[in-house]
Amino acid sequence: MKVKILAVGSALAAGATAQQTLWGQCGGIGWTGSSSCVAGAACTSYNAYYYQCIPGATTTAGTTTRTTTAATTPITTTRTTTVATTAPTTTARTTTSSTTASRTTTSSTRTTTANGSCSTNFVSTSGKEFRLAGKKFYFAGSNAYYIPMYGPNDFLDIDTSLDAFAASGLKVLRTWGFADFAGPQEDYVTVFQNWSSVPPTILETQERGLPRLDRVISGAESRGIKIILPFINNWAEYGGIDLYVEKTLGSSGNHGDFYTNTAIKNIYKNYVKTIVNRYKNSPAILAWELSNEIRCAGPRLGAGSCTPAVTTAWAKEMSEYIKSLDPCHLVAVGDEGFINTPGSSDYVYNGGPGIDNEALTALASIDFGTFHMYPIPWGKTWDWGNQWIKDHAAIADKLNKPMLFEEYGVTRDSGLRDTYHQQYHDTVFANNIAGDMFWQFGTTVPNWGKSYDDGYSIYPSDTTQWQKFVVEWSAKMATKNT
Repeated sequence: MKVKILAVGSALAAGATAQQTLWGQCGGIGWTGSSSCVAGAACTSYNAYYYQCIPGATTTAGTTTRTTTAATTPITTTRTTTVATTAPTTTARTTTSSTTASRTTTSSTRTTTANGSCSTNFVSTSGKEFRLAGKKFYFAGSNAYYIPMYGPNDFLDIDTSLDAFAASGLKVLRTWGFADFAGPQEDYVTVFQNWSSVPPTILETQERGLPRLDRVISGAESRGIKIILPFINNWAEYGGIDLYVEKTLGSSGNHGDFYTNTAIKNIYKNYVKTIVNRYKNSPAILAWELSNEIRCAGPRLGAGSCTPAVTTAWAKEMSEYIKSLDPCHLVAVGDEGFINTPGSSDYVYNGGPGIDNEALTALASIDFGTFHMYPIPWGKTWDWGNQWIKDHAAIADKLNKPMLFEEYGVTRDSGLRDTYHQQYHDTVFANNIAGDMFWQFGTTVPNWGKSYDDGYSIYPSDTTQWQKFVVEWSAKMATKNT
């Protein structure tokens, strides 16, 4: 998901280039960058605050803007996704190859179990299922990126959020494991990695740094919550890939350099090593994620020569590196699930974003697949979402690995949440989807108040929908474990 920090931005201005790249922001209230798009794209209004460069667009394809903040926290993030067009684990595999016109994909019969010094409280996989303590672990969960981002000494807010999450019946929480900034920030801003110099400095002991994430991990552990933790954002909020490139290579770099440049990869590995070594003994960690929604292009920088093969090679290198540090926890990519079908003219199916979900999921060092879904921003219909779920269940069947439906939502003001959340839940339950995590969990905390209502959030105050799509859905997914 694309997240835009409005009040507390990255130190690098988004309008640094003369023309915005495909999918880049090109206007809106408060926007100071270029309103001109590269050839073949038109600047299209999604709402008064967000205009975007869309391929060949002359009218708005659809509007769904997700704005997320920690309530009255000064950090406001607008998330708009658009596509439009350490003992080792034991792994037993039987592999076969199936060849398509584009590539040969290895499928596997694969069981990963914790043994030796790996805790039985760590999640593992067996075929298309997650396992916990030797039993099936189908689950409902949610995203709440904001929990580590509360202000100074607001551990009470972290604890209150985790209490509410545990009480809801949700089992798995996905939250940001990154917070990269360049230059001075206000005291309330969470900063895990400071890019005032290169290489950046990781804030391991400062209150505004990793101690806030420590509180989340320890709090989740004590409440029986499992955590999925991505290491970097594809988008500009809380740093992002473009920040890594711009600070390391200056104006000569492009987004695709993140996946190939040795200096950048070493900086990323250093951050990954710090986080993994800090929490690798915690049973709260379900999985490390390489990223939030990697693509070849970013909000400020173009793709360069990046292709799906490049991002897949990067994922292989980085996932193998993580496994060398921590063989006991699962590793995933955190991609949106874009499919790479030869000859397709459909952007989400032809590898256009630079992602091949099947190839990524097939990597031996990747334990399960992920996919996200936002039909309207992607130029699709709500009904199409059911097919997207089935497409990824088919990949799970082919590769014999778990597939996690990691981000999705239906806006409250669409008036369609009751219909389509229910449809999507029915499709998930009827197919080989190992876990389901909606965007996003809403709560109210003592200091910051109500977490920002981005339209997708579901709160306890949404009484009927909370009961149906959070409490009852969590219980229904758990019935698959019997």
